Amino acid sequence: MLWQPINLTQACPVNTHIEACSYFGYVYLNLLIRLYGDSEDRRTQKKLNFREQNDHTNKIVENLYHYENIFDDDERAEQYDFIVVGAGAAGCVVANRLSAKEEWKVLLLEAGPEQPDVTLVPGLSTALIGSNIDWDYSTEPNGKSCLARPGERCSWPRGKVMGGSSSINSMAYIRGNKVDYDEWAALGNPGWSYENVLPFFKKSEHNLNYEALNRKYHGVNGEQYVSRYPYIDDPSLMMTDAYNEAGLPLVDYNGAQQLGTMQAQSIVKDGERISTNNAFIQSIRYKRDNLIVKPNAEVIKILINDHKQAYGVIYVKNGKKISALAKKEVIVSGGTINSPKLLMLSGIGPKEHLRDLHIDLVQDLAVGENLQDHPTFNGYVIALPNKTATSASQTEILDQVDSFKYSDIKNGPLSGNGAVNSISFIKSDPYLPAPDIQFQADVTNWEEYIKEPTVVDSITIFPTSFYNAILPRTMNLVPKSRGKILLNSTNPYGSPLIYANYFGDSRDFIPIVRGVRFLLSLENTNAFKSRGAYFIRTPLEACKHLEWGTDDYTLCLAQSYTSSSYHPVGTCKMGPKSDRNAVVDPRLRVYGIHALRVIDASIMPVVPRGNTNAPSIMVGERGVAFVLEDWLGSH
Repeated sequence: MLWQPINLTQACPVNTHIEACSYFGYVYLNLLIRLYGDSEDRRTQKKLNFREQNDHTNKIVENLYHYENIFDDDERAEQYDFIVVGAGAAGCVVANRLSAKEEWKVLLLEAGPEQPDVTLVPGLSTALIGSNIDWDYSTEPNGKSCLARPGERCSWPRGKVMGGSSSINSMAYIRGNKVDYDEWAALGNPGWSYENVLPFFKKSEHNLNYEALNRKYHGVNGEQYVSRYPYIDDPSLMMTDAYNEAGLPLVDYNGAQQLGTMQAQSIVKDGERISTNNAFIQSIRYKRDNLIVKPNAEVIKILINDHKQAYGVIYVKNGKKISALAKKEVIVSGGTINSPKLLMLSGIGPKEHLRDLHIDLVQDLAVGENLQDHPTFNGYVIALPNKTATSASQTEILDQVDSFKYSDIKNGPLSGNGAVNSISFIKSDPYLPAPDIQFQADVTNWEEYIKEPTVVDSITIFPTSFYNAILPRTMNLVPKSRGKILLNSTNPYGSPLIYANYFGDSRDFIPIVRGVRFLLSLENTNAFKSRGAYFIRTPLEACKHLEWGTDDYTLCLAQSYTSSSYHPVGTCKMGPKSDRNAVVDPRLRVYGIHALRVIDASIMPVVPRGNTNAPSIMVGERGVAFVLEDWLGSH
């Protein structure tokens, strides 16, 4: 399957005037398809005349809830030692470590396709949103957020592809704060303190920058490459300079201190994205005979016997339902949305909800609860004059996109990510133990954005390398609001209902308002003044009745133009048995079900202070270490 971008015919509203919806937008996307639509794994398979392992395909399952109806007497299911569901940030790590044991046969199932080449180009990251490698989820209205968005719903992109969201995200490598993991341990999760998890961050890390000199905090021998972009433009440096001038020190976020500013490190090497698929699977996929990788294979049920032991899964591939059996364990790594969805489809979840959907209850657990994300919003716009802007003509954009494909040294504008990687952390109250505000940014064309903010936000197809405005985003790192995920009663196997519940607790506005006050003060720095940068003081449509820049205006923007930080966690909460909301124990075993674990961001009891890709990789390392200990013993 080739990569397919967002369908502009469906996405573009009538009478919009943004460039993405013009004839040029169609030309541009078609060029991306032609140059970057294929994938390295597809090409490798062709070269090797690769044929997928023979499937002992089972007949189509008529009744998903009764194992005895799956097979005829002369049919046998696929047999493995371990089945890993989901090839995302954690799942790729898990599959890699398990398959290192030659005597174990490991099956890695991914609902999405092979990772296309377009994912490798940092500057094209926003073109991945809404494409066929994005689950393209959206939130349910709560009357307190996303109010100016269509249907009062916020978009929730998640990766549906080899590498999962690590293949479509903005690539920042930020671990969170020491306080986060010590809190996890204090909640009754031994083995998860900062001291415990730091070795697992370092194990997978292959740091290429000066941070690598500090071996206390960084690793240099792991599979996951970490570095700064080879191309960092002047507006990006302007943001870092301004934060620094306003009092934030230049720091290594992943070292001894998080409070500060810097061009963040990312999961890149030599100007290309290194997803967990690139890092952990591609290097071994065609070398380890005991690792079977199946993309385009969506798991719809975990098989559980009368003794409450997981012994396999049912997945759909090429329109057929196929069963695979696991001798040792089934490991669910579908992520914060799809892991709870799969558990509930398999009868593990809140008994009232499953009863309403006529799903036989196997284990009553608080699956889908404890949903958390870092609430943020768009709306404040930093305009850049021509001398500072990186805007490019249509011809220049096409030339850059075309030339990157054949460049031997990838260090041009597309090998960076614009101002997206200008990241800072502050405390909204000096007495806090750790930062509670993160600043990140989007980039845009300010003339278009001021007129049609929600349309521009929803159709971000052009490279992040070319822009004349920055959209700084103030993120609340310690939200008190909690949401939940439920199955969709009209189609339980379709997109679940996501109740993000942004600002359900009004206290979540406090850090954001304080953070914006600091943000607006940057206009007075020499970094801004020397470049002619300034905040556009035209109120956006939904808040035009309020005075720009006031606290009330900030509150209106936050509620109207709410946005996800794409950091959802918590829906299969890790906790001690005494925690009524816990789904997995501290070794990530599902309570009440033998041979079943969840290893991904959904187990995080509290969202870390920062981007969640690096913590998800760590969870993969920490979780699979428990698996290895349980089956091989401690070494």
